[in-house]
Amino acid sequence: MVDRPTPEDLRPDRHELMHAAVHALKARVDENEMQKFLVGAASNKGLDPLKATASMNLAVWGKLKCEPEGQPWIYDIEIWGAPAFFGSAVGFMYTAYTSWDSFFTKVTGAHAHGIEVGGGFLQINWLAGVLPVGQFNGVVGGAGIAEAGGDGVWKRK
Repeated sequence: MVDRPTPEDLRPDRHELMHAAVHALKARVDENEMQKFLVGAASNKGLDPLKATASMNLAVWGKLKCEPEGQPWIYDIEIWGAPAFFGSAVGFMYTAYTSWDSFFTKVTGAHAHGIEVGGGFLQINWLAGVLPVGQFNGVVGGAGIAEAGGDGVWKRK
């Protein structure tokens, strides 16, 4: 597990995190499009990653929530998936957009999953239709393998 995660530890192009995102969304997003997005989000030098907290509570259906630090936005939706997963994470959000406002206003849904790597990660991939537009990678203790998703938009706090 990463004890004190930095944006470098949780970059979307980190091998394990990239593989997990591509694998999780392969039925919905073209693999080349997903890899292009992940590399672009990781290398977006004009836009710093946002510190954020996120949680997923899932037992067939559940709740997915994310709150970026210092932003007037919250993502809080109902999700469907399996198996059971309950956990909160601290990490960073990334986008390939040149503006966080563009990201917050264009999201139409999310896919989240637990990744059993290095103690555990919670990853959220945000979509605008079928296009990936943002990602959260956070450290969570004891994460299990779970996948869930749902439609939803960012709302002002």
